[in-house]
Amino acid sequence: MRKSNIFATVIYFIFTFGIGVIFALTLPGYFATFTVPAEVIAEALKEGDFLTALVLSEPIGFSKEPAAEQKFEGGGGLVLYETVMEVYDTGTSDDADPPADGLTRGMLYKCYTGYLYGVEGSYDVYGESDNQTSLTVTAADGTEKRLPLLDYDANADGKNDGISTFIQSGFVLLEIRESDVSSVKKLTFTDRRGTAAYTAEAAKELRFESAFFGCFGDMGAYNELVAAGNREGITEEETESLVAARNAYVDAVVKAVGEQSGCEVTARSEEYKAASETVGKRANGKAVPFIILYFVAIYIIADFLLGTHYIIKFFKWFLFKVCKIPHKEKRGPAKEDVFGHDYYSMVTFSLDLGEVPEFSGSVEIKYTGEGEEFVFSLLKEGGYTATLRMKAGVYVNPFIDIDRTYAPVDLPDNLVVEGYRMDKIVKIVRREV
Repeated sequence: MRKSNIFATVIYFIFTFGIGVIFALTLPGYFATFTVPAEVIAEALKEGDFLTALVLSEPIGFSKEPAAEQKFEGGGGLVLYETVMEVYDTGTSDDADPPADGLTRGMLYKCYTGYLYGVEGSYDVYGESDNQTSLTVTAADGTEKRLPLLDYDANADGKNDGISTFIQSGFVLLEIRESDVSSVKKLTFTDRRGTAAYTAEAAKELRFESAFFGCFGDMGAYNELVAAGNREGITEEETESLVAARNAYVDAVVKAVGEQSGCEVTARSEEYKAASETVGKRANGKAVPFIILYFVAIYIIADFLLGTHYIIKFFKWFLFKVCKIPHKEKRGPAKEDVFGHDYYSMVTFSLDLGEVPEFSGSVEIKYTGEGEEFVFSLLKEGGYTATLRMKAGVYVNPFIDIDRTYAPVDLPDNLVVEGYRMDKIVKIVRREV
């Protein structure tokens, strides 16, 4: 193999294996974050395992008993739980409006979290023009608040056209914040035309007041600690003091939730541990086959492009040696017919470039025999001539490494080496397109 081929092989494998390592490190996390949770939630909702679906929405804590639950006559239903959530993404990029409730990353808020499920095929929410899909929350005193449900813009016209989780997985994630409404009594889901499609009513008015919510104490004071820790110019001593105060609040909440029957800190709950394990296994199950196929593919490509052809040789060996499939072997004349005793010959290969005077690339011709591989490297600076010392005999498995635009027309299938000197001229022509 020429030095140029060795260099190309090294670069190829460094590059492709580097990409493979990146896939191995990132793909499981990608699937576990962006695709698998929605699949597990959809399956859990179909099985009525609402707590598994709830914990995968990743609240800080939750109450195990539904705050509201209703089944619809045509199938599907709605379920809501008391939860406390943490702000992960405020959407405060340069081109986005600041959050209406003033909360920033790391702050906590009370909400009712749940799902509208089992209504795919009957709830028409996708529309690129004047889409009126929404959730209307009605309090006990009749006050109404319209909350948006649409979350993605399919045609990039600046207006949302559908609900991503509903289109992809058949459920709508619901989150009704205390900052949105003062209480919840009735929920009305409208479709893209503004028609009321589903209605659910809580058995009692939900006021964001309960033993569970009480476990979180003065949540506003905690959010002030978060805001103070995020301000510019804060000193190291102030940071340490704020961190200590926040940790003390967290410890108090964990203790209070643990003492309250039916309430859980999500990260410590059995439901979350089981759901996380399921997500992790499924994410690995998606990533590992892809990674294996990737490495197999880059090896196959390398084997064919870089000229080793081990795959072809393996199948020939397996089919003809192991499976004993009969085949007609190319044979040259027997050694004893070619020479009478053991000796070596100086074999010279030259190229006839009469029909391709513009050719200036390098050529490599290989033959195998006597348990060795013989390579003739024909270079422009050497006048496209190369000589090797070879034992008299028959050499097979010819291979030529040449620019794919060109091809040999008289490269022998069997190279019969005889005499003390031997010259072989190989004519090169341009391939027909």
